[in-house]
Amino acid sequence: MTPSATTKKIFNCSYLDNISIEGLFLRSRASNLQKSTSNNYVMIKKIFSYTVVQPKVSHVEYSKLEKNGFFPLEATGAEKMYEELMKLIEWSNSCKPSFQKLSDEIFEIRVKELKYILAHTSKAKLNELEEGYDVLEKYLEFIAG
Repeated sequence: MTPSATTKKIFNCSYLDNISIEGLFLRSRASNLQKSTSNNYVMIKKIFSYTVVQPKVSHVEYSKLEKNGFFPLEATGAEKMYEELMKLIEWSNSCKPSFQKLSDEIFEIRVKELKYILAHTSKAKLNELEEGYDVLEKYLEFIAG
């Protein structure tokens, strides 16, 4: 055996293959309110599976979404949801407190929309909706994880 072959160490880091550096960066940039909301969402989903009644999003909340360039969750595609999440993360890390507050408010509205959709929509109807709700749900689980 050659000396280089005996000193060569092999590390098993297969668990790191599934972790995106960009994803870890995004998780660290999420606000504390977004992290706690995500944790609550995941915990309640594990316990109740969202069969409990959820409040519907009000017209005031929908107008706040519309005013800031967000569509209702039912009409939001996967690409658009990725863009919106990036915008919310950017706003939550802004130096302006008004942007931070707006980011948290919109995030809470989005989670409220998701809860309502999952509680009041059948599996067949979910297939007809855009994939934005699925992206948001996976993001919540990622942030909570």
